[in-house]
Formats: sequence, structure tokens, C-alpha cells
Amino acid sequence: MFRFFKQAFSRQNLEVRVPHARGLPITDMNQYGEEAESRQWIGVDLDGTLAEAGPWQGFEHIGKPVPNMVKRLKIWIEMGYRVKIVTARAEKPELAIPPILSWLEENNLPKLEITNAKDMDMIELWDDRCVQVVPNTGNPIGPNPDPYRSR
Repeated sequence: MFRFFKQAFSRQNLEVRVPHARGLPITDMNQYGEEAESRQWIGVDLDGTLAEAGPWQGFEHIGKPVPNMVKRLKIWIEMGYRVKIVTARAEKPELAIPPILSWLEENNLPKLEITNAKDMDMIELWDDRCVQVVPNTGNPIGPNPDPYRSR
């Protein structure tokens, strides 16, 4: 893993597969191989994750890029992962998608698919509002994310 990050930051060409899924069923439909692997994707929330969040100012306003998340997104793309923006804004695609595409271009980010839905091929979701749970228990993996939730 360290070697990958060293290569990524030194801008060497990378050829990376999905290491955590090698040899295992990689979709919920128990499909294997490169075709199934090519459908996998990582979801990244927009407001509060890829872009700074503030009070809602409409679809046209998107905050400044979050540098750590931008760097992570670029590494994933270099590794060959598909990345999609998963945002509630996309509930109204005709209002949401054009400003998001413009924001990506203005911030030298690639054109990404934009959605408000998960599907069986999503392998990770990065979101400021998520709380990960232990499968089949409803119990959070770690402590509740206070102070993020104010009363």
C-alpha cells in the first residue's frame, strides 16, 4: 500500500486493480471477473465532503473544494476506479447537474457521473453524514460523530 501512494504522489503510471475484491464475488449478484470489476464505483458526496458546505444558497452555489478529498479522488481515478458524485442535489437533475459539472471543470476535476442513488456496484460511499454500522446489527462501528450533530 505504501508503495502505491509513493508512486501516486510521484506521478508514475499506475496499473492497479481492486485489491480488496480479488478472487471474491465483487457484486451483490455474485459476479466475478474484469467485466464485473469494471462496473464497480466509489461514491463521493458533494456538500461537506468534496466541497465545503455552508448554508443553502441554491443549486448554483457550491463551496470551495476540500483539498484532502480532491487529492483522494484524483488518486482513485489514477488507480482506475470509477468515481461518481452522490448528492441529494441530483434529486432535481435539471437544476443540479449543470452547476456541478461547471464546478468540476472550474476546479480542474474530471467530468464525473452525478447521481442521488446507490446501486449494487457501489463499493464505498464517502459522505459527511454517514455513520457506518456493523453489518446486520444496527450498531455503529465507532462512536457517534459528535460534535457534528448539534441539538
